[in-house]
Amino acid sequence: MFELAPLKLPESLDHLIDFCIAMDDQIRERRHPRDRPRRVLPPLPSLPRHPSTSGGSENVKTDLPVVEPMQIGRTGISEAEKAHRKEKGLCFYCAGADHFRLQCPQRPRVGRVEHSRRGFRTGDTQVVGSLCASCVDNDKKKSRILLPVSLSCGGVHLKTEAFLDSGASGNFMDKNFAAKSLIPLVLRERPLRVEAIDGNPLSCPHITHDTVDVCIKIGVLHQETIRFQIIESPSCPIVLGFPWLIEHNPVVDWVQRDIKCWGQSCQFKCLGTVNVIGSLNIATAPPLSTEVPECYRALKEVFSKARTEVLPPHRPYDCAIDLLPGTMPPRGHVYPLSQRENDIMEEYIRENLERGFIRRSSSPAGAGFFFVSKKEGDLRPCIDYRGLNRITIRNAYPIPLITELFDRLKGARVYTKLDLRGAYNLVRVKKGDEWKTAFNTRSGHYEYLVMPFGLCNAPAVFQ
Repeated sequence: MFELAPLKLPESLDHLIDFCIAMDDQIRERRHPRDRPRRVLPPLPSLPRHPSTSGGSENVKTDLPVVEPMQIGRTGISEAEKAHRKEKGLCFYCAGADHFRLQCPQRPRVGRVEHSRRGFRTGDTQVVGSLCASCVDNDKKKSRILLPVSLSCGGVHLKTEAFLDSGASGNFMDKNFAAKSLIPLVLRERPLRVEAIDGNPLSCPHITHDTVDVCIKIGVLHQETIRFQIIESPSCPIVLGFPWLIEHNPVVDWVQRDIKCWGQSCQFKCLGTVNVIGSLNIATAPPLSTEVPECYRALKEVFSKARTEVLPPHRPYDCAIDLLPGTMPPRGHVYPLSQRENDIMEEYIRENLERGFIRRSSSPAGAGFFFVSKKEGDLRPCIDYRGLNRITIRNAYPIPLITELFDRLKGARVYTKLDLRGAYNLVRVKKGDEWKTAFNTRSGHYEYLVMPFGLCNAPAVFQ
C-alpha cells in the first residue's frame, strides 16, 4: 500500500486543483511501467560494459524523455556499424567506450518543459540557474559576482559571500552552511522540486525547508530581511536570484564585479542612514522680535485688518466691464447645493451684505453660484462668469511671466512676502457696471460692488 498524495485537506480551490493534478500525475507514473514492456537500464557510466556472451540479439530500449532534435550535417550509421558497436559495448552516438548513447556528452541536451492542464506550471519548480556550472568549480570564481554580506538571525552574526545569479529563480542557502551557522529552519507545507538550468535534477531534488527571516546587509547602507530556501550548495552558501534582482534593480559594474547603486524602490525600503559621530557647533540665533519695525510704523493703517472689512472708495483704476457691441450678459441657472454648502452660502451672503461688498439686484444678468473644495477641505465660493467673459473686451495690460519672476530671484537669500487681505475686494467695480456682476442663489439675486473673482480682466486690473 502506497500513498498517492498528502491527505491534508485543500484550503482553497487552487489548492484543490493542484491536489487533483498531483494525484493524477502520480497515478499515471504508477501505471507507466505496466503499459510498456520492461526495459534493461544501461549500467552506470563509471563501470565498463562487458560484451554479451549470448548469441541471441538482445533488444535494449532506451526510451528518451523527449524527442531528440534532428542533427544537421550528421548522417546515420549503417546496420553493420550498429551491430559492431552493440557487440563491443560502444556508444551508438559517438562510438565511445565508457558510456552509452543516453549519457553521451556529445549528444545535445534538450531542456524539459513541463505542461499542465492549467497551463505552464512554474510555482512547483525552482531553477538554480548556473549553480551547477559555477559553484562546483572554484576556478571560475573570476567569472561570477560574489558580494560580501553580513547575516544576522536570532543573535547570530556572521559574514560570508553571496552569489549574484540571474539564472536562479529564488534565493537559496546551503544546507550545511545553515546548520553550522545555527540558523533555524522551517518545514515547508509543500516541497518544491529543484533542478539545474539544463533541466537535470540536483543532488537534492526537492526543497523541503526554508530559513526563518534572516537580516542580510550588503555594503554600508543596504539592509533587508530575506527567507532563504535550503538546498545543497557547498561552494555557494548564499545565492541571490532573479526575483531579488527584479525587486532591487541594482546597477551592476560587471568589470569590478560590484553593485554601484540601487534601484528607486530601495531608497524607501532598504537603504538606511549612516550614524556620524562628531561634534557640531550651532550658532544660536537671537530671538525674533514680533514688533513692527519703526520704519513701517507710519504705515500702520495699511496693515489694519479692520480697513479690509469696509467698502473701499472709488478710484481711477476701478474694474471696468466693457462689453462687445450688441451683446448682453447671459442669465445662468441656480446650481443645486448640499445642506453644508447652503449653510456656508447663507453665511457668505450675510457677511458681504453687512460689509457692503454686495447688494440685492434686479439686473437682467445672473451668473450661477457654486462651491469648489480646497486642499484643506474648506469650500471656496465661485461665480460662473464664463458667459460674461465671452462677451467682455479683454484688457491688454501685460501680465508678468512667472518664469521671468523666478529668474529674477536667482541668487537672493532673503525674501519679503506681502499677502494682501481680500486683495480683489480692495478694488471697486466701476460705477454703472455693477449690474453685470449679478449672480443667482437660492436665497435671492445679488450683484457685487467690489471686484469679484472669476472676471477675465481682474488679474490685469489688479496688476
